[in-house]
Amino acid sequence: MPKYLYRLLVFSLLLSVVSVASIGVISYFIASKDIRKKVNEGNVQILLQNQMRMEQILKNVEMAAVQYINSSLVSDFLYDDLHNDDFQTINNLSKGLYNLHSIEGVADTRLINLEHDWMISNLGFTSTEDFPNQDLLNEYAKRPQNLFWLANTDSVSQKNNIRLVINLPMISSTTEAKALLIIDISQDALLSNLAQNTQLGSIYVLNRDREPFLSSSSTVRVQPSILQKMQAALDQTGYFETDAMAVNYRVSSYNGWSYVSIVSMEAITKDSKKIAFITLNACVIILILIAFAAFYGTFRMYRPIRRLFTMLEQFGGESIGFKKRDEFALIEERFSSLFSTGKDLQQQLQAQRGQVKEFFLLKLIMGQVTESEFSYKYETYGFGEKGKALGVLALQIDSLEDTRYLDSEKELLLFAINNVVAELIPADCILGTLLLDQSQVTLLLGDSEDPEELKGYFYQMAELIASKVHELLQLKISIGISRPFHRYTDAMDAYSEALEALKRRISLGNELILNYEDIETLNRNRVQPAASWSHFEECMVGGLKAGDATSAYEYFNQYASAILVKNVSFNDFQTLMLQLITKIYRLVQQQGGTLDGLVGTKSVMIRFMKLNTAEEITAWFKTELIPPTLAFLQGRIDSQYINIAHQIVELIQDKYDQDITLEMCAEQFRFHPVYLSRVFKKEIGITFIEYLTNYRMNMAKLWLRDSNMKITEIAERLGYTNSTGFIRTFRKAADMTPGQYRESHSRSL
Repeated sequence: MPKYLYRLLVFSLLLSVVSVASIGVISYFIASKDIRKKVNEGNVQILLQNQMRMEQILKNVEMAAVQYINSSLVSDFLYDDLHNDDFQTINNLSKGLYNLHSIEGVADTRLINLEHDWMISNLGFTSTEDFPNQDLLNEYAKRPQNLFWLANTDSVSQKNNIRLVINLPMISSTTEAKALLIIDISQDALLSNLAQNTQLGSIYVLNRDREPFLSSSSTVRVQPSILQKMQAALDQTGYFETDAMAVNYRVSSYNGWSYVSIVSMEAITKDSKKIAFITLNACVIILILIAFAAFYGTFRMYRPIRRLFTMLEQFGGESIGFKKRDEFALIEERFSSLFSTGKDLQQQLQAQRGQVKEFFLLKLIMGQVTESEFSYKYETYGFGEKGKALGVLALQIDSLEDTRYLDSEKELLLFAINNVVAELIPADCILGTLLLDQSQVTLLLGDSEDPEELKGYFYQMAELIASKVHELLQLKISIGISRPFHRYTDAMDAYSEALEALKRRISLGNELILNYEDIETLNRNRVQPAASWSHFEECMVGGLKAGDATSAYEYFNQYASAILVKNVSFNDFQTLMLQLITKIYRLVQQQGGTLDGLVGTKSVMIRFMKLNTAEEITAWFKTELIPPTLAFLQGRIDSQYINIAHQIVELIQDKYDQDITLEMCAEQFRFHPVYLSRVFKKEIGITFIEYLTNYRMNMAKLWLRDSNMKITEIAERLGYTNSTGFIRTFRKAADMTPGQYRESHSRSL
């Protein structure tokens, strides 16, 4: 099978397989998700119904019990010292007590007088000693609640494990009850009201301690992992999955019991598997149909390619290695061979001509071409008319500050400027353009022989270039203009004159067009450094050595400004800055580093010598030289004292309950507080105050959880003058008050 036909067929099949498989998988997951959602919704409704039925039974019992104890008979004789002789009173109390048995779910009732030691139950009028567990009576009497429900999970020790206890009197100022009304609820009666649905799993009822005491399925026990998650649950309703089980739960606000529905994931996904089987069969059938359509359509689409391929084979034999490529490779090869050969040769010749011309001009500027050699090659490279006067324009970018360009784009900008100049000036007015050492150089041709007219003409061309560059690129540039000359070999001297004119920017400013003839030629004595210069220089080096960035930058600015105020030449300014670089180099070397490595260049000196203005030099110092030097020296200083942070941590852990401050640490370690704060934040990651507060709050949590100390005592031990400040800080750290924190942990225990 041809390779392109094979690829086209495989692509069609892969495209269809991916599409159909994606649709099938998405459909299956959507259906599976809907099934699980409906099952969960059903479980939630069943839980709600069971909760309402069971709570209705409990509330009926509770209401009947309250009516009984509020009756005049009970309120008149409950607290009396009754004996067997009080037959009529005992009979009346028993009759009302037995009437409670008619309520659904009531299995047994007891009316107990704790003061006079008598009890009425199904055994008749007896002593309280006949109660099975005297400790339970004492526990019930001491409870602060007057009415509460209990659910006992021990079915061996007690027949009825669901109980309502009412402490009497219900409205009393005393702490212990005088009498008790105890009603036991039949577990079987509650189970009969607990809905059972094997399809939706089992339903369990948990007491306040999250222990199961009722279950719709007596054979299935609650898994320990489910109980652990229920004990940790904080929401009133919720859903979670664990150990291949899906669990829905509701926590009653009435008595704190939890109603839990547990169903296996396998039962939920049973219908999903059927959907997956049907979806898989449908996808397979669709893929088979698409495969047949892909085969037929691919062969029909390939026919025109096959005819073109056969035609090209007739014009030229099969190329070497064709069997390893497809049909389009041979077609591309034939077309390239037929239509591109002549054009490629012409473009290569034109490109080489431009490069050779630029190289020849570069040799002319560098003084490496003789007059006779230039005259010989003049017409070959298409230069302008012979005999005209010449002039050199040297263009440099003043600064890239406050522009949209980066320093790394400077060479690209010069290249763009070179193209702009070449297109702007007519071909008969220019000898050529080139880029040379951070400058764009233009060799102009002049029609006049008058030096003043030539000077004005060159200045006019420079203004035109500056205006166009500003219009297109919005750059700050300056242009230096040489004196007119006639001998081509004088181009090197003219280039030097244009550069010398540009160096006057140090005193005249930027965005200038300077003519060499206008430069003052007064002899200047060599600039001698003033005493203030040396002072600023020494202070700057001292700031670097101490790692003080503010001092280093401040004294550098004063040093550079003091030099520029003296109206020095660019060469003198460059020399003074070289001396400063040498001192910085020596300072870094003494600390075991290299300045070239810090700045990230092969040679700092070479990079410095490419800077053409005082602004570029000062900006280079501030952005490329001083920052890495400061970082290196600060690192050396910080590494010697970094263990101070760990000593401060140990001090906090030893004296957290005392009045400890950063100033006290600074006095002990003999360092400035600001320095200690910076070192501590850098090493530990947080401030001194944050660490001290966090440590104190952690100790407070430990005392709240494991001790009986009062909140005021904890606040006093942690150094707080009043508990209000401690509570505010604790709330901010733990999102709850100390009392809430202690209550939540005591409840979990």
